[in-house]
Amino acid sequence: MLVVSQELDKRGNLMKVTVFQFEGTAEELDASQVLKELTNQRRGPVSTAPEGGHDSQTLPAGIPGVADEGQETVRQLLGRSPAPGLFIRFLKETTRWDNVGVYGIKRKNALPDAPLDYSRYLRLRRQGSQFGGFAYVYAEYSTINLRLNYSRQQLDDLGIKSARTLTTGHREYRVSVDLTDETSLADALQLAELAYQAT
Repeated sequence: MLVVSQELDKRGNLMKVTVFQFEGTAEELDASQVLKELTNQRRGPVSTAPEGGHDSQTLPAGIPGVADEGQETVRQLLGRSPAPGLFIRFLKETTRWDNVGVYGIKRKNALPDAPLDYSRYLRLRRQGSQFGGFAYVYAEYSTINLRLNYSRQQLDDLGIKSARTLTTGHREYRVSVDLTDETSLADALQLAELAYQAT
């Protein structure tokens, strides 16, 4: 996860930019007290890419696969995303696969009837699978974390250049792709299909 914080003066002029990068599973990032403190102490707007980095595709009426209760939250996250169009295309394709569901997250200590949380990440899961999600996806960052424990060499052998390997977090989720262009989208879809087939 990449967090960019901007500090502005009284007239709105940019004074300071601070960048933090964190690696880990979705659960580890959620549990990190340090990350919560850093992101809650910001003095200005927080985003993940410069505004010029947004692709210009208009969001569809409904975000593919996302339940009604999560639509508005995910739409707001995509408003800050560096590549909302690519993220939508990723969801549109993966939700066409047999028995794929897109889910929010049940927070620890949530009441039994509490709605799922869509504010941090979404879980793509093959319904009926005994495994967790085959991908955890971050709308705000257009980042796809996959249930693959591949080395850099294995990714290179597949011809995948845009993915990175993670060294921390759950051992089953060690491959991540930031959606930035058509190549990264193709790589993310190829890897997501491998993770889907393995679950």
